[in-house]
Amino acid sequence: MRTNIELTEAKGPMSQGGVSERILFLRRSIAALEAGDGRARPHEGAAEPAADLLERLFEASSVGASEIVPARAKDAASAASFTFALALRCVRRRPEAGIVWIAEDMVAREIGLPYGRGLQAAGLAMERLVLVRTRRPHETLWAMEEALKSAAAAVVAESWASMKAYDLTASRRLALAARRGGSAGLLLLPRAAGEAMRLASAAQARFEIASSFSQRAESLSRRLPLPGLLAWGLRIAKARAGLLGPGSDFDPQGWRDIVFDHEKAQFRHALSRRVSASPADRPDSPRVAGERWRESA
Repeated sequence: MRTNIELTEAKGPMSQGGVSERILFLRRSIAALEAGDGRARPHEGAAEPAADLLERLFEASSVGASEIVPARAKDAASAASFTFALALRCVRRRPEAGIVWIAEDMVAREIGLPYGRGLQAAGLAMERLVLVRTRRPHETLWAMEEALKSAAAAVVAESWASMKAYDLTASRRLALAARRGGSAGLLLLPRAAGEAMRLASAAQARFEIASSFSQRAESLSRRLPLPGLLAWGLRIAKARAGLLGPGSDFDPQGWRDIVFDHEKAQFRHALSRRVSASPADRPDSPRVAGERWRESA
C-alpha cells in the first residue's frame, strides 16, 4: 500500500529554519512506511540501531563542511571539546595528515585556547597540530578556506562571526573547499548559541551541543578521577539527504547523551537504553514534602 501524501521541497539549497531538511526527513519516513507495506517498523530488529546511524553521520562529516553550535552560551567550551573529538577522529583515520586549528581573538577570550597537555592526553601529537590566530571573522573564514585546500585531516575554526558575515555565500565557499581538499571543515559558532535550528547555510551537517553531567556523576559514584570520558548532549540540527541513510525510526532532532573514547577514537551513546526523564512537577526533596504533610495533618 502506498501513501497518498506528496511533499514539495522548499526552493533553494536550504530554507530559513531548516525547513527543507525536515521535509527530507519526512520523505525518508514515508519511504520507510511504504517499504513496510504501510506499517511502521518495530523498534527492535528491522530498524538500524541509532548508534550506527550516528556513526554513519560522523563518518560522512570527515569530508565536507560541518557546523557546531552551543545550545547555550555557557556550553561553548563543551562545543569546542566536541569539535576537537570530531577532528581527532578524522586524524586517526588519516595518519599522514594533521589538524589546523584557527582561533579567533574574541573566541579565545571567551573560552580560551587549546591546551597542549590536554590535547596530548587525548592522543594528539603536537607536531600534527598547526595553531592559527586571527583577529576578525572575515580573516577566520578566509584562513579556513585556504587551510581546507591543504588536504589536512581536519580544519577547526572558532569564529565569533554573525550571520551577516557567515552568509550562504561564505558557507558555500567553505563547503566547496572542503570537498576539493578532501578535508573535514569544522566551524564552531559560539555567537549563534541557541540558534542552531534557525541558521541558513550550505553546510552538510550541523550539531547542537550541550554540557552533559551524567558521566561526571558516574565517575563520582565509582570514585574514579575526574573528568573521565568526554560527554555531551547532542542534537542533530541539520543533516543533508543521504547522510543518515535509508528511513528508520531514528529522530535526528531528539537530544541524546554521547561519550567519546579517545583511545579508540569512537563515539557511543552514554546509555545503552533510554531511561525515564526526571519528573518536573514534584518537589526536589520528598522528605520535606512528607514533613509538610504530617504538619498539616
